[in-house]
Amino acid sequence: MRTIFLLLLTALFSMSAQAATEATPLQTVPFEGVQSECVQVGEISFGPNGRWPSCHVIRGRWVVTIDFLDMYQAQYCLGKTVESCEQTAQVIFANRAYTPDATVLLVRIDEAGTTYGDPLVVNSDEDSMMSIATHNVAGVMAKSYYLWRTDHWIPMKALAWQQDLSSFLPKGTSVREAAVFPDLETMSAQVNVFKPADADCCPSAGMANVEFGLAKEQFAIKQVKIHPM
Repeated sequence: MRTIFLLLLTALFSMSAQAATEATPLQTVPFEGVQSECVQVGEISFGPNGRWPSCHVIRGRWVVTIDFLDMYQAQYCLGKTVESCEQTAQVIFANRAYTPDATVLLVRIDEAGTTYGDPLVVNSDEDSMMSIATHNVAGVMAKSYYLWRTDHWIPMKALAWQQDLSSFLPKGTSVREAAVFPDLETMSAQVNVFKPADADCCPSAGMANVEFGLAKEQFAIKQVKIHPM
């Protein structure tokens, strides 16, 4: 298997670098140039009457093809001049081959210094899932996850599964990491397990290997195996 959002997105992980808002309906734009030229979509506006005077693309590339629908990303620098970058943005477009228009699937805007990883899409016979990693200016990493449904990405809650993890752990143990992000390629995550007397540096109750499935289009714990440290 395997911040401002466009479409029906809300924040999946809260960071000081990111802000989220409800999305507007999907937009259609000319496909030509979406990987090399900024497009005014969602809250992204630039030029003499725009929110930012200038915008330039810092990365544009193909991401994946699903059901003959090609997806592309473009990463923007938004600022006062062509050299400045007061905020960054990432846009994902979809285009069906030999058609002139692209649909805007996702838009996010973040503070200056935020960097984006290339979207990772993992396909299976049953589902297609996507993760996008970001690092804010302090180097803090977060991931957002999406599940493909027909012609759009459904946002998934990245960390909600951790609320259920305690019921799978040995009695008297716990986890202390605030954010552990699933690996889409293995559909698993590894978490340190602590005994009450353990210092934060030194978990002694082992490493939990958490295996995931999907339930109601969200991550659900299938099983947890504890391995000695």
